[in-house]
Amino acid sequence: MLAARYYGIGDVRVEEVPRPVCAPGEVLIKVAYAGICGSDLHIYRKGMFVTYIPVTMGHEFSGVVAEVGADVTGLSPGDAVVGDPRVSCGNCEWCRQGQGNRCPELGFIGEVSPGCFAEYLLMKPEYLLKIPQSMSLRKAALVEPLAVALHIAAIAKLTPGVSLGIVGAGPIGLLTILAARAAGISRVAVVDLSPGRRAFAEKLGADLVMESFPEDASSQVDVVIEAVGVENTLQGAVKWLKPGGRLIMAGLYEDKICFDPNDIVNKELDVKGVNAYGTGDLKKATDYIDGGIIDVTPVVSHILPLASAADAFTMLTASDKNAAKILFKMDYCKT
Repeated sequence: MLAARYYGIGDVRVEEVPRPVCAPGEVLIKVAYAGICGSDLHIYRKGMFVTYIPVTMGHEFSGVVAEVGADVTGLSPGDAVVGDPRVSCGNCEWCRQGQGNRCPELGFIGEVSPGCFAEYLLMKPEYLLKIPQSMSLRKAALVEPLAVALHIAAIAKLTPGVSLGIVGAGPIGLLTILAARAAGISRVAVVDLSPGRRAFAEKLGADLVMESFPEDASSQVDVVIEAVGVENTLQGAVKWLKPGGRLIMAGLYEDKICFDPNDIVNKELDVKGVNAYGTGDLKKATDYIDGGIIDVTPVVSHILPLASAADAFTMLTASDKNAAKILFKMDYCKT
């Protein structure tokens, strides 16, 4: 089978690898669509998160059950599924409380085990969610990143009447616009350097789209979601907030930064970090997509064959970012 594998910084190769064998207690999935996540770009640029090389990348996917191993119940060949790609220790106090996203040893498939940038994928049945037949596999591939956005919205306490700023119009920032609308937020402002990304934000309904942070105090907002992860955007996010506001840090940092925390102290800001999502967020994302509450279709800018994986990473790491979410479509999938 074909797989896109990471060999080192800037080195992604599509090659033939053996098809995995379904053992007792496992499920073999025929992948339909797989999406490139921001964390995949951190791997590509910096080699972050991976524990061995080469590794088949990717953790966002939809697919169809091809085979179930002995002792597997609740799933049958032909079932459409999405996955919970988190790999936690299962033993720490957070895992025991069902908060695996807070596990100190948290990893993901595609980093610590083979991922979904392949024609077939093995997973344990407890990490698979059966999706309704009414949901397209293309939309289902965005269940996992939408779960991140819904988790952000919950931690940010987005309720009607809250003024919201989003820093970064990448896929998570764009999906957070949609999650904010679903939460009843009436006005959303977005900051991004890229004209292409700003155009996506406008298309998805952002009310105000800016290249740089506003400087006047009258433009300050109640909540800022920082979804970039660089020094300048974090500093700008803090200054954009009203006193007593909430800073939601959703971006991962590739480099160490210097940061003046005095505005956090002086404004008495509430600072929250966001790491992935909970199982409930995945289920909610599935319901929102299937029920038409959130239409994730506009977030997808390109659908490419898996053979174009190297080109896709080049597009997403270009200085002028005209791509948003890129999905790989496997050859067999017709819809």
